Amino acid sequence: MYGMSLFQILSIIGIGGVVAFMPVHYFLVARRQPHPGLGLRSVRRYSLWERLVHLALLASFLVLAWTGFYAAIGWGGPMKGYMLMIHTTSGAVFAVSVAAMLITWAADHTFSAHDGHFLTRFGCLTLKKDLPAARFTGGDKVYFWLAGPLTLAALLSMLLSMIPWQGTAGLCLLYEVHRYSTLVLTVATLWHAYATTLAKPGTAAALISGYVSAAWAQRYHPLWGKAPASGSARHA
Repeated sequence: MYGMSLFQILSIIGIGGVVAFMPVHYFLVARRQPHPGLGLRSVRRYSLWERLVHLALLASFLVLAWTGFYAAIGWGGPMKGYMLMIHTTSGAVFAVSVAAMLITWAADHTFSAHDGHFLTRFGCLTLKKDLPAARFTGGDKVYFWLAGPLTLAALLSMLLSMIPWQGTAGLCLLYEVHRYSTLVLTVATLWHAYATTLAKPGTAAALISGYVSAAWAQRYHPLWGKAPASGSARHA
């Protein structure tokens, strides 16, 4: 680690740590849980619009994470040239996608009493299978409301850095805000992606087709899965 900056060290620890923990969780917890399988996918979980928003989020995030941390960890300096242009363009797409995400799913991510029960029992970290969850779990909701402010911090710090009035000290502060907000967001997003796909088989297929089986809905989101079909997300 000699010669590496604090941010490089924390990036390696944070990103490497969450990636290393994924197989541990999978073999000790996720693989030992009962999974209903795909079955007949007759319950609509995501509309076409929701799937497009999620695709835009995923694609822009992957480009941002690759270009940003390749530069930060690889040579420890700011991006330049084509990489900076790609990063900036993807940042604009990601910002618009996050805005669409907040508008689309804010109502579904309001906290309820059962979310506290889900979180206090450690959600997907436990082998318990009777955790209450509506259309989105308590863990999903924590990530959702964490991603919004972190994206806003990253976006504003980048935009304000383009204004020359804040001086060198101000630019350095904005640069640090941008780096650390994106680091926390990346670590949280990596875990969210794993917890909602590999640890919960059937989610990835639902993000493509929009549909899940009734057994899947009742296993992972029982309060939503057992509810009467109402609203666009419940119609077959």
